[in-house]
Amino acid sequence: MISTKRELREFLKADSKNFITQRQTLLKRIKGFLFCNPINDDYIIWNYIDTLRKAEYYINTDGILSKFLKIYYLHKLRNLAYKTGFQIPPNVVDMGITIYHWGSIIINQNCKIGKNVTLYPGVLIGWKSPNTPCPQIGDNVFIGAGTKVIGNVKIGDNVIIGQNCVITKDIPDNTVVVTPKFREINKQSS
Repeated sequence: MISTKRELREFLKADSKNFITQRQTLLKRIKGFLFCNPINDDYIIWNYIDTLRKAEYYINTDGILSKFLKIYYLHKLRNLAYKTGFQIPPNVVDMGITIYHWGSIIINQNCKIGKNVTLYPGVLIGWKSPNTPCPQIGDNVFIGAGTKVIGNVKIGDNVIIGQNCVITKDIPDNTVVVTPKFREINKQSS
């Protein structure tokens, strides 16, 4: 949880490492904004993550100014959610989140997700039914497009989950998970 300005800077620095526009000079950012194609339009994704982190900071701090800024950033986060399709609640994802493309990403507010997670569009992480345990996801996890992680599931560290998987059971550390259909195709081509 982000509760100091120093932690906010650390989270934003860790989050920005995979966003090309955040490592460019101001002139290149402006040029990219004006002349980029839609696939390179990651500045709105970055704006969502930046707003998410600032909302987390103001939620976790006290004071009159924090209350007003919390309302402002939560409102801005909601508006960006309409544009991007992301529904990532504050204080759920640790530092180092990477999202490469726009699209639906839905995460339940009771989930806990570790550091350096990569999410692709179509990801759903949530409970099986209301008021039941939610997934707990470790550090350095890649979750491919269309994947659903549902129920009381624990996913270890350094896990890669391929596209269109449905995860309902625990996954140990250092594991690669792909759909059975993909494995069959892969075996036939060998």
